[in-house]
Amino acid sequence: MLNRPRILIACLDWGLGHAARSLPIADALKEAGAEPVLASAGRAADFLKAERPDMEFLAMPPYNVRYNSQNMIVNMASQAPRLAAVAWQEHQTLQQYIRKYRLNAVISDNRFGCFSKEVACVFLTHQLRPRMPFRWIHPAANQLNQWFVKRFTECWVPDFSGNGNLSGDLSHPPLNHCPTYYIGWLSRFRNLRRASIPHDLDSLTVLSGPEPQRTHLERQILAQLQRLPGQHLLVRGIPLSAPERKVGAVSVINYLKGADLWQALHRAAVVIGRPGYSSLMDWGLAGKKALCIPTPGQTEQEYLAQRLKAEGRIAVQRQDHLQLESGLREALQYKGLSAPKAEGLLDQNIQRLLATLSPA
Repeated sequence: MLNRPRILIACLDWGLGHAARSLPIADALKEAGAEPVLASAGRAADFLKAERPDMEFLAMPPYNVRYNSQNMIVNMASQAPRLAAVAWQEHQTLQQYIRKYRLNAVISDNRFGCFSKEVACVFLTHQLRPRMPFRWIHPAANQLNQWFVKRFTECWVPDFSGNGNLSGDLSHPPLNHCPTYYIGWLSRFRNLRRASIPHDLDSLTVLSGPEPQRTHLERQILAQLQRLPGQHLLVRGIPLSAPERKVGAVSVINYLKGADLWQALHRAAVVIGRPGYSSLMDWGLAGKKALCIPTPGQTEQEYLAQRLKAEGRIAVQRQDHLQLESGLREALQYKGLSAPKAEGLLDQNIQRLLATLSPA
């Protein structure tokens, strides 16, 4: 293995989930003797800088995806030309970074343009087969997705390959045309232990995701929580410093760093939020009961939510039919989320990757 190989971790800037699950990879690389370099844009960049201020950071082109419509096809089609241009721009940026910063490998969390022939490039995704609103679109969408993925050296899936997996049909079975490795769940809380803390919060709301839907949900939840008894905490998912404020019995704060959010999760009887894949992994590690509200039109979240509800693990409500009082009661009746044993899969794959690297 090279002496302290430099590995770029480039994560998508759609909400904070991709950035959050990049942290355990960065930490594991550092523990393995490598030098992680973080890269993203927008709020995801702010998040990474706040969580790992000691790590080198590089700017990537922002995608700035917005979910203005409840129809995913409309959302993506209206932004497709700009998104394609950003992917091309990030590809060009990466080539410059590889030479300028002497990078030895790249791990790209859903940044399709972050591949190169100059160094090993890993594509990280939990969607080997994205869900589309209409079945007739599936073949074309999956062919396009796999066309991009096969530009990479290999593919990593943050899940398990056997029973108890989280992603279901989204990432099972593995791809045929690209070496695919299941690396276990990724959570920014991987090195923190569960705590036995009394539930002094009736609910913890953790918001994230693209605008304007993040703000729409925040307003709805805050309006309803004010009318409920008990104590509630709402974390807005905006990594900017601001004092905590009270709205009735609801405490509202912009952002909590990892250890503080971990503590808040243990204080809450129920967590409320989007069923984003990274959030589900975090909540599973904490063993939480959850009320999940999929982003309207985001088929991946709708699939995950309904799958977990059918398994008796979480309560689910639609954003346009949100009733927190009944939803919180219902969530307490479900068995909640739990994480399978990791078995060192992430560390094993990092060691395997590092053993193959050559000087940049």
